[in-house]
Amino acid sequence: MNTALAVKLAVRIISAYLGLVLAASAQGLPPGVLLLSRVKAHMRETLARLPNCSCLETVRREHQPAGGRMRPLDTIRLEVLYSDRKEYYASPGDRRFDDSSPGAFIGSGTIGNGHFALFLSEVVSQGSSISYEYKGEELLRGRNLARYDYRVPVNQSGHTITLSEGTGTVGSKGSFWADPATYEIVRISVEAQDIPPMLPVRAYVTSIDYSHTTLGGDDFLLPQSADYSLVKFSGEESRNHIEFTHCHLYGAQSSISFGPSQGFPLFGASSVLEMKRELLPALLVVVRVSTRITGNTAVGALIGGLVEGNVLRKRSVLIPDGSPVRGRVRRLEWNEDHGGYFIVGLEFTDIEAAGTRYRFFADLQDMDRLPNLRQSIRTSKQETYVLPYGGGGTITSGENVTLPDLPGVGSFFVQAKRLDLPAGFRMTWKTRALVP
Repeated sequence: MNTALAVKLAVRIISAYLGLVLAASAQGLPPGVLLLSRVKAHMRETLARLPNCSCLETVRREHQPAGGRMRPLDTIRLEVLYSDRKEYYASPGDRRFDDSSPGAFIGSGTIGNGHFALFLSEVVSQGSSISYEYKGEELLRGRNLARYDYRVPVNQSGHTITLSEGTGTVGSKGSFWADPATYEIVRISVEAQDIPPMLPVRAYVTSIDYSHTTLGGDDFLLPQSADYSLVKFSGEESRNHIEFTHCHLYGAQSSISFGPSQGFPLFGASSVLEMKRELLPALLVVVRVSTRITGNTAVGALIGGLVEGNVLRKRSVLIPDGSPVRGRVRRLEWNEDHGGYFIVGLEFTDIEAAGTRYRFFADLQDMDRLPNLRQSIRTSKQETYVLPYGGGGTITSGENVTLPDLPGVGSFFVQAKRLDLPAGFRMTWKTRALVP
């Protein structure tokens, strides 16, 4: 994006915000009321145009037994298909989706769903029982966003908690953060309320971040990551961190069948397009990024690259030199701490080689040594202490901060006030098996 376009965008954002303030003042409305109306209307339109699409869902689970310590439990990968306002699940690479809960794919523990539209649909519904409170603007990931708190009573809630002890519908309270220029909700945080007494749950909290993703040439707002925790009265706690990657349009042929014992239809789907094939694991692939990335590049923008050098398998060429690689900007955030730095995430989803499309499922191994590029950042903080009999001092501590390791996603820091990754930037990847 050039300077003139950046200036025009800034003017547009400021004008939109001032327009909302003046319009609300002219109508004698409390702060945030007019913006809320526009956010809800825009998000209803956004949800209505969500296409059939599928993503790879990676869930990293942690568990803390009563009286114990929080420890990693496992990593689960599922294919999640969003279609007709519902979510369907399958094992990675499977073409058959059904409407079973994602809990059907795990042996034990907790796992959640509804990240595509359930939470957003509820908060922007036209129900009169939902209450809202404008909390002003907050800086979130380098953006000034309008925050609203809200409450949903049990009788209008679509949230259920399912445990081995039983299932119950709960109310909710939470917050969401909306962009005052685009009217889009980019984060939502929800806490369960009015939990039925037969469920031994003390707290259940979910947060979801949304981001732009380009599919089939159109731009859509899809979930990018989510976190939730469930705490029981016993002190037992479960935490999940979820990342959504490798999203693509899903043109589906559907079939409905009734099992011998079920009274409801089961959904099955298979792609009418050629399914992306899986690359063999342990292949080294060097990608030369052909898209320039700057601080003005939008999250969700399409990026491309070319494979550098032939990728061999048993002395034969599997992926020829120059094969195209496609993806998007997954993350681009400015942080003012420690002198200022950018967090960059580039997600590659597929490679096309000799007419075959392969899913790009790989781990980042190495990158060009560009100035100020870091794979971790050293943070520091100072704590002042006072001795019981006078005197004291300051203790300085620090830690290395790294970014999540996701297949097909290269994440890193650029410790500078200006971001400019030139075209030709090289990244080396190693393919991996789809199922851990």
